[in-house]
Amino acid sequence: MKRSRDPLILSPHWHVDCRIEADLPEDNIVGTRFLINVVFTAVAVVALIFSGWLGYVNLNLRHQIRDWEQRINENRAEVRDIQRMQQEYAVEAAKIDQAYSLVRPRLYVSSFLLNLGRTRPEQMAIDQIEWNDAGIIVRGSIADRSERATRLLGGYVEQLRKDEKLIPIFRDIGLTDVDRGATGDMLKFEIIFRFRNPKT
Repeated sequence: MKRSRDPLILSPHWHVDCRIEADLPEDNIVGTRFLINVVFTAVAVVALIFSGWLGYVNLNLRHQIRDWEQRINENRAEVRDIQRMQQEYAVEAAKIDQAYSLVRPRLYVSSFLLNLGRTRPEQMAIDQIEWNDAGIIVRGSIADRSERATRLLGGYVEQLRKDEKLIPIFRDIGLTDVDRGATGDMLKFEIIFRFRNPKT
């Protein structure tokens, strides 16, 4: 068993060992204290840079807000003029819409004639079309025997009543006058189309 050395006993050295090893600095190349100081310094520098950046962004944002508020105040009179003009345009547009609703045709003649011609049986001839505020009266004839002409005419009126293009415009489509004539080979008819909202 090795005996612990007494520092007061003379050794082969020429002086007494007075070192206090606990108080001596570390002999590592890079000390632990140094690394801790570097880490905390880096964190402090990053926090300082980040705070500076936030301060810059905040200052820049305040400057932009102040600039825009100044522009808004300078243009407040122009904005009021634009709003006044918009109100005037809205009033004028309402007048134009009202005038258009009064004068616009409920039905274009060309589209009405196209619908009649599209669904008309081959034996049917349309002789006259009268147009007034209450509706439209179509007069014509069918050159066929009386019974067959009546069936053709009834089927044609039913087809007109189910027409998707005519339903929104007319509330009623019906036969008002049928005349078989003296010879019986010509059937005269009158079909009336009544508007949904007649003009008064």
